[in-house]
Amino acid sequence: MDGSMEQVKRVASALILLPPLILLLLYTSPLVVLLLVCVCIGLSLREYFHLLHDVCPARCIAVTWIAAFALALAVYLGGASWMQPMLFGGVVALTFSVMSTAAHVTQLWPMFVSSVFGLLFIGWTLSHLLVLRLLPAGPWYLLFLCAVVWVGDSAAMYVGKSLGRHKLAPAISPGKTWEGAVGGVLGSMGTAVVSAYFWLPHVRVWQCMVLGGCIALAAQSSDLGESMLKRYAGVKDSGRLIPGHGGILDRLDSMLFAAPTLVYALHVLLRMPSL
Repeated sequence: MDGSMEQVKRVASALILLPPLILLLLYTSPLVVLLLVCVCIGLSLREYFHLLHDVCPARCIAVTWIAAFALALAVYLGGASWMQPMLFGGVVALTFSVMSTAAHVTQLWPMFVSSVFGLLFIGWTLSHLLVLRLLPAGPWYLLFLCAVVWVGDSAAMYVGKSLGRHKLAPAISPGKTWEGAVGGVLGSMGTAVVSAYFWLPHVRVWQCMVLGGCIALAAQSSDLGESMLKRYAGVKDSGRLIPGHGGILDRLDSMLFAAPTLVYALHVLLRMPSL
């Protein structure tokens, strides 16, 4: 009964959130996407540092937030080429923040790793959504990414429940199986071919299959990365923001590695501008 109610909450939340999200992706300016990305970064970092049980003091958390927001703003103002120097500046700022804040030498490494990883895992990855938005046909690339990731996630879940026998990473996520992972890759590749036919007709079928496969592998790796954080914290969900889905990190986990993957794959396959 609890499982059925949880499934109903997931479906209801998706039906409520999906239409406005599609409208935001397709019919709003890059400025609105920047604001949306910054909101996602802020909420995700809040959950991230909560999962780490206050390893970082408030000053380091604040610097991580500022550096992550600066990455997104740099892309919006100067394009993808501004991301690397801004990322370097953020790491330098975090280094000085950790060294000036740590009360004991044993705190230095956990504080540094957690703050820099938060910047990379959340701020840097989500900023690539803005890189995609600024490309020609950017809104359609964002919609393409969402469709490939979400259908792949659903295919992995249903194939894993139906046919899963061999555990993928039992210490991190006991429910995930190799069969589900293969199902997710196939689902993403099929979705990439079908959706690109309507939204991105300039992308060839073989390119769609490569894009779908790369996105699927990146999304599953990202999902396992977030699951690793939750296992460390001893919790099922990163938060309770979205009924049936948990926190914002639970909803965005697959997108974190998938967005940069699509950016770089487009650069290799279609000679799109990239970092």
